[in-house]
Amino acid sequence: MSVEQVERELARLRMDEDGTPGLRASVLNLVTVTDEESAGEVTRIVSKLAGRFPCRAIVMISDTEEQDANLDIRVSAFCDVQGGTGSQVCAEQVEIHAEGPPAHHLMSLAGPLLLPDLPVFLWYPGPFTPNLPEFSSMADLADRIVVNSAAASDSGVCLQELSELAQDTSMPAVGDLQWVGLSPWRSLVTALFDPPDRREELEQIHRVEILHDSRGESRALLLAGWLASTLGWRPESARDNDGAREFVFDGPSGEITVALDPGSEDASLRRVRLYGRELSFQVSRHRELTEAMSTVMRGEELLGERTVQLGFFDQDIILGEELRFRGRDESYAAALRTVAEMLEL
Repeated sequence: MSVEQVERELARLRMDEDGTPGLRASVLNLVTVTDEESAGEVTRIVSKLAGRFPCRAIVMISDTEEQDANLDIRVSAFCDVQGGTGSQVCAEQVEIHAEGPPAHHLMSLAGPLLLPDLPVFLWYPGPFTPNLPEFSSMADLADRIVVNSAAASDSGVCLQELSELAQDTSMPAVGDLQWVGLSPWRSLVTALFDPPDRREELEQIHRVEILHDSRGESRALLLAGWLASTLGWRPESARDNDGAREFVFDGPSGEITVALDPGSEDASLRRVRLYGRELSFQVSRHRELTEAMSTVMRGEELLGERTVQLGFFDQDIILGEELRFRGRDESYAAALRTVAEMLEL
C-alpha cells in the first residue's frame, strides 16, 4: 500500500453511518517498535488509549533476523461516538509487519505516515537498549522516547544506558514507565515530611530499606536514586548483605545506608522505610495491594497514619500518563545519574 492508499483507507474507516467523514481528533503520533509476540497486547493498549488520547498509532512489528523480505500493512480505526451529536471521534492505527531487509528501514516506512505538526512519541514496550536496530534513525523522528526499564533482562544495565541517553542533548527526551509508576510512592514519601516539625528529621535520615521483588528492581533503584539526588547524598560504596544490596552514601548529616531487599513475595514494590534520628517513616502496600499506608513512628509509638487508594495501574493508564509529558524530566534524569553512579561502585 502506498501512503495515499493508507490515507484513503483510514478516511473510509472514519466514515459515520450516514457516509459523512468522522472527525479526526488526533493530538499526537505514537510510533511503537515491537515483535510479533507482543503485537496483540500493544494493539490492545492502543485501542484503550483511543478515547483519552486520540492519535495516529504506527505499530512497527520488526523481524531483522528473517532472511526473506516481507512487508505487510494493515489499517484500523478505534472510534468513540460523541454524546448528543452521534458523530465519531477516531484514533487511527497503521500496523506494519516488516521482515528481512524492510525491517532495516523502519524510519522510511513510518516517517511518511506521521501526522504533521503533532508531537511524536516513540514507544519501545519490550526490552530496550540504544543498540537496537534502527533506533538512532527512529529517534530522529521523535520528540520523546518512552521505554519500560523493567522489561530488560538486566535492569541495571538498562538504567545505565538510559542515563547516558538522557544526558545526550542530541537525543529526544526520555520517559520510563517505571518512573511513572513511582509517582504515587514519591508523593506519599514527600507528604510524610510536609509538617514543618519533621523537616529536621528528614535531614537526619541515616538508613533506608526498600522491599521489592525481581520485577521491581528497576523501580527500587529509581526510588533510591530519587531520594539520593533530591537530598544531596553522594554514592560512596556498595556491598551485598544476605541477598540484599546495600549502598552507602555520604550526606549532609553523615553516612546513609540504602538497602534494596528483593524478598517481596507479592508486589514489585512492597515497602519503603526511612529511619531518622528519633522517628521512622514507612510507606507500604497492603489490603491485597490496592491501598498504600504511610505511618510515622517513635520507637513502638504510632504518631501518624494515613491510608490512600493505590490500586493496580494497567499499562494503558501508565502509558497515558507518560503521553502527557513533552519536555525533559530533570528529576528523572538526576535519579538516573545517581543510579548509574551507584551501579559503578
